[in-house]
Amino acid sequence: MRVIGKNVFGFLVLGLLLQGCASAELAVDLFKKHKRQTESGKQSKVVAKPHYKIGNPYQEFGVWYYPKRDLTYDETGLASWYGEETAILGRPTANGEVFDPNIATAAHKTLPMPSVVRVTNLDNGRSLVVRLNDRGPFAPGRIIDLSHEGARLLGFVEQGIAKVRVQILAEQSLRLENLAKRGEFPSLTANDQGAMPEMTPAIKPAVSLTAKSSKLKSKVAVNQPSQSALELLSQSRVGQVISVAPVATKIWVQIGAFGSQERANDVFSKVGSVGSGGVSMVNRLGKRLYRVRLGPVDEVAMADSMLQKVFNIGFTGARIVVD
Repeated sequence: MRVIGKNVFGFLVLGLLLQGCASAELAVDLFKKHKRQTESGKQSKVVAKPHYKIGNPYQEFGVWYYPKRDLTYDETGLASWYGEETAILGRPTANGEVFDPNIATAAHKTLPMPSVVRVTNLDNGRSLVVRLNDRGPFAPGRIIDLSHEGARLLGFVEQGIAKVRVQILAEQSLRLENLAKRGEFPSLTANDQGAMPEMTPAIKPAVSLTAKSSKLKSKVAVNQPSQSALELLSQSRVGQVISVAPVATKIWVQIGAFGSQERANDVFSKVGSVGSGGVSMVNRLGKRLYRVRLGPVDEVAMADSMLQKVFNIGFTGARIVVD
């Protein structure tokens, strides 16, 4: 029966691959997670052995990823979530925790585990702090994979995909890193959503925001009016939803950003047949860059198709962004 089960799953993935680019990308991630589940299923009981992990460069389906600590990480793109067929309660995560879909956690391809990030659904304004404890998603064009609880709190379980902004919370991540390196981890039960250590404000609160939680409503203290939006939002705890203003966005396929306008124009000439787009100048940390993008488009399926065509041309570093 085990062999038959593997064959059935293989035919399912093959069928997705034959349906087109978007389905193929989902099939890739499905196969990867199924492989991990099969391997973990060989154990009668998974024992949690959580540890701090960055990890070495690794390759998945022909693409290389380079894990690193990045305390300035701030990216927009598409989020997905662990579907029921790919998320098994009790399987080990990439840093040795035991996966629980009822806790707001997430997978990321390169950031350290555990790290703390804020994920904001740009369409509905729901913003959530989650702990990273796994690797993925490996479907092209996706920047973060939420647990079922994380996707539910952000309001995109039914849609399956959301346009999001992912921002690392540097202070909370560093505190959790120090704890993890000493072998101490926050509680991993669903009752407290893996609550982070308390953060003591340096200045008495001057203003407040109303925070909405899945279980209660409370006032979230904010230190001072001059704080950035990210600093204000970082005061909430893991698993607690804050409502911010929704943002109207478009989806783009970004091929890259180059220091030379001539180089950027050359790249665009090679991908321009895929769709409309162009070269635009941006400033990053005082440096002038020339960004090559295709779009904008409204539909995720169209962006997925364009991204795959760009990959086929040879620009495997391209990604989907939203703004």
